[in-house]
Amino acid sequence: MRRLQSVRVRATVGATVIVAVALVVAAIALVGVLRQSQVEILDDNLELRATDIESLIDGGAELSTVTVQSDEGGLVQILDERGEVIASSENIDGEPPIADQAPNSLRTIGISSLDGESFRVGSFATDGERRLTIIVGTDTENVERTASAAVSALLVGVPLLLGLIALLVWIVVGRALHPVEQMRREVDDIGGSDLHRRLREPVVRDEIGKLAVTMNEMLDRLEESSEAQARFVSDASHELRTPIAVIRHELEIALRDDDADADVLRQTASDVLDEDLRMQRLVDDLLLLARRPGAPADPVDAPLVDLDDVAMVEAHRVPHEVHVDTSAVSAGQVRGQPERLARIVRNLLDNALRHATANVAVTVASIDGRVVLHVDDDGPGVPPAERERIFERFGRVDESRTRGDGGTGLGLAIVRQLSQALGGAVSVETSPTLGGARFTVTFPDARS
Repeated sequence: MRRLQSVRVRATVGATVIVAVALVVAAIALVGVLRQSQVEILDDNLELRATDIESLIDGGAELSTVTVQSDEGGLVQILDERGEVIASSENIDGEPPIADQAPNSLRTIGISSLDGESFRVGSFATDGERRLTIIVGTDTENVERTASAAVSALLVGVPLLLGLIALLVWIVVGRALHPVEQMRREVDDIGGSDLHRRLREPVVRDEIGKLAVTMNEMLDRLEESSEAQARFVSDASHELRTPIAVIRHELEIALRDDDADADVLRQTASDVLDEDLRMQRLVDDLLLLARRPGAPADPVDAPLVDLDDVAMVEAHRVPHEVHVDTSAVSAGQVRGQPERLARIVRNLLDNALRHATANVAVTVASIDGRVVLHVDDDGPGVPPAERERIFERFGRVDESRTRGDGGTGLGLAIVRQLSQALGGAVSVETSPTLGGARFTVTFPDARS
């Protein structure tokens, strides 16, 4: 049963069945045409014989002489105007009219007096002075013999032809599927540790060649995903190791100090709590980013959110010592979850505050069917070579930056993932107003 699931077997069986049906239909039609052609020859001979007999009668020949049996497979009867037999061939002498049919007609009948043999019989009316009916007939043995020979030949030839066709289809399909089987074996040998391997691509760019190219592209994506996952696990382990080590260090110091007073213990608890909160933020960010990358965008019936209101609320959370300019925030409505939009604005503001010298600016505007969010700062900016890497997980422009500023290295990666889930996109360039970095997020305008 499992063998029948093979494409090669199914293709061979399917092709053979189709050809078998076509050959059987053609064989039946061939036998029918052959039989009909043989009958037409008999009919022509019967008409010629009746014409000859009529000519002899018109020439004054005795009826007995024109009905003499000259062919054992034939018969003759002559009927008068009343339909009575006035002459007949020897093999049906004394028999009543063998055919009750209209003049000038032909048909095949069985003659009971001749052991039920099948005869082709024609009835013809004469045009002479005497209105006679000439009945001539001939047996159909040759017709049956020819048809039987044809059937016997077809019974042998059709199975042989089908076997040959099945063999040819088996060979052709096998040769066509051989590259596919090779690719299957190569893919089966590729494990998680050798995703760098690639399939051999055929020289001919047919469907199989395109399949090999597509599978190699899939292996490229798998290798890239595997490497990204390995980097993510490594980076996450590295980032989590620091707060865990700090917490352990603080607790070991407190436990070794037998004379520690309440202030020392309170400070230790405060330090441990800070590191615990940092680790919690890191874990929360990791869980958010660990969601399926291909998560669908928000549905069309997602709630309408005023992005300008979200931006103003998040801007007012900024410490008062930092100046955040919101004068360029104007109306902009998008579809999505409010908490996702708030997280995008909050992460961009947090990133700007960590790098700004004194000023941050937030802009919201509707432009050509898109709602555009800008967050500018007057910090050092982002070098062009690093503008893509900073959106990766744990991607930092300055790897030596201390972690005491509260950053996890995941904020911008979260911004990109949430923006894409909402149907938007994020980019970074040099701020034209403050000179530092400008982060831009665009969303589809819900009013368009």
